[in-house]
Amino acid sequence: MKVQINATGDTIIMKFVRPSPNTKLEGYILGYGRSMFSKQFIPLPENGEPYETEMDAEPKYLVAVQPIPANDVKKHCTGKVNLEKPLHLVIGSVSPTAVLLSWGNYLKTPYEGNIMNEFYTIRYRERNRKWIYQTCPTSDTVIDNLKPNTAYEFGVRSSKDDRNSMWSKPVIHNTNMGSKEQRWQLLPETYGKCSIRSWKSHEVDIKKKKIGILGSDMIFSDQLFPFTAARQETWEDSDLFKSQPTSDIDAMGKKRYVAPHVVYQTGKKPDEPCSITSSLSYFPEDQPGEANVTAPPRNPPSNLTVVTVEGCPSFIILDWEKTDNDTTEYEVISTAKGPDGEQVSVLTTNQTHTAVENLRPESSYEFKVKPKNELGAGPPSEPVSFNTESADPRVSENVSGKDAIWTQFPFKTDSYSDCHGKQYVKRTWYRKFVGIQLCNSLRYKIYLSDSLNGKFYNIGDQTGFGEDHCQFVDSFLDGRTGRQLQADQLPSRPGFYRALRQEPVHFGQIGGHSHINYVSWYECGTPIPGKW
Repeated sequence: MKVQINATGDTIIMKFVRPSPNTKLEGYILGYGRSMFSKQFIPLPENGEPYETEMDAEPKYLVAVQPIPANDVKKHCTGKVNLEKPLHLVIGSVSPTAVLLSWGNYLKTPYEGNIMNEFYTIRYRERNRKWIYQTCPTSDTVIDNLKPNTAYEFGVRSSKDDRNSMWSKPVIHNTNMGSKEQRWQLLPETYGKCSIRSWKSHEVDIKKKKIGILGSDMIFSDQLFPFTAARQETWEDSDLFKSQPTSDIDAMGKKRYVAPHVVYQTGKKPDEPCSITSSLSYFPEDQPGEANVTAPPRNPPSNLTVVTVEGCPSFIILDWEKTDNDTTEYEVISTAKGPDGEQVSVLTTNQTHTAVENLRPESSYEFKVKPKNELGAGPPSEPVSFNTESADPRVSENVSGKDAIWTQFPFKTDSYSDCHGKQYVKRTWYRKFVGIQLCNSLRYKIYLSDSLNGKFYNIGDQTGFGEDHCQFVDSFLDGRTGRQLQADQLPSRPGFYRALRQEPVHFGQIGGHSHINYVSWYECGTPIPGKW
C-alpha cells in the first residue's frame, strides 16, 4: 500500500495506490493542528478505482488507509446493522490523557462498522460521574483530554434511522501514568495521538458539505455521511441541576439560599475548582434569528432563573425566555445590596443566558433583564433575589493576613495562551511578579516575571501539567489545566519551571526536548480580580 503526497501552496493532494487491481480501499485521514481536529472518512471507491482526494492544508496529517480485497468486502459488508446485540468494545492507552476505542458486532469483523448509514454513540465518565457523549461515523476513535492515572467507564452503541442498539457492556479502563513509551506506533517512523472531540451541532448543510461544528471551528468534508450528532445535554435535561442543593449548608455552616427561581448545579467535588466554562457548556448558544424591528420591545423576558453551583459563590448564570421577535439584545442589571448601599452593574448580551461574575461571598443580590433593539428598550423582567454562599476556606489561602491585590496592568508576554482578556499583576511571596490574562474570572493564563516592566514568561512543570501553579494565585487546590501536551509536542521557549508546590522556580528552556510541560490556561477556583 503506497500513498503519494504532493503539497502545493495551501493544498495537499494524496493519491492512494492500490497493491493490486482486485483491491479496494477504506480508511480515513486525520488532520490536526493548533485549532482544529477533523476526521474525514474515505469511502470505498467505485469499481475498484484508485482514490484521489484534495484537502486544505493543516500543519500535520495522519493518513490511515487499508486495502480490502473485493471478496472480503462482499463477505462482511451486508448492509444490515445488527441492533439486537450489544457491540464489543476494546480499549487501549494512547497516552496518559488519551485512549483508543475500537468496537464491532464481532471482534473478527472490523469492516462491518463502516456502513455509511450507521453511526455510533460513545459515552464515557469518571466512575460515578455524569456521562460525556460523542458521536462517530466510524468504528474507532481516540478520546483525549482525560486525567492521567484515573479510572473511566466506557460504553458504545450503534444507531440506524431512529433505532438504537443496547449499550455495550461497561468497560472500566485506567489511564496510565506519564511514561513516554506508552504511545501507539503509527500506522513505522511516526508516533503521536489524534483526536475527535464531541460534536456541538446537529445541522447538516449539503450545499456547503458542512458536517458539524467542533468547538468554535467548522468541519468540512468531501464526503457527506448521513449521520446525526448526539444532542448536547442542556441544564434542563441534566440530572445535575436540581431545585434543592445536595447540602442545605455551605462549607462554613451557613444555610444556602433556596427559592422557586433558583436552581443548583450539584456534583462538584470539594477539591474540584469552580469553572464558569464547564457550567456554561450546559447552555447552548442561541442562533440569532431575523428580527423585524418596528418598535422597541413590548414584552419583558419571562421565567428568569438563577443557576448556581454548590461551593462556587463568585458567579451565577442567569437564564430567561425570549417573549417576542423584536428583541436583539438584553441588558442584565445586577444590584449588590450591602452596608455601603446599593452597587449596580450592567452587562449586555445577545443570548438568553449569561454568567454574572466576581460576586462577593455572603452577599445579597437582585437581578433583572431588560430587552433592547436599535429603536429602544422594553420593560424589564420581574427582579429576582439571590444570596451567595460563604467562601470555601479549602480553596484560597490568605497570605500574611492580607487581601490579594490584583492591579490591572498591561504586560509583555511570551505568549502561549487561550486567554486574551484583561491583564492583572501582583507580587509573589518570593520577589517575583505574577501576571494573569483572563478568559473569564475563573479561567486564566498564569505568567511569571522578575520585573514589572520585563517580559512575563510561561511556567513549566517537570512532574505534571501545571496543576500546582495555582499556588501563584493563592489557591490550595490542584487546578484544572488546558491542552495537556507532552514537552516534545510544544515549542521550545525560555520560561520559569519547577517540579513541586512550594518549590522556588528556576529559569531555562521549557517545552521541546526539555521534558518540561506548559499549558494554555488554568482554573484554580480563585476569581480574579475578585477579592476575598
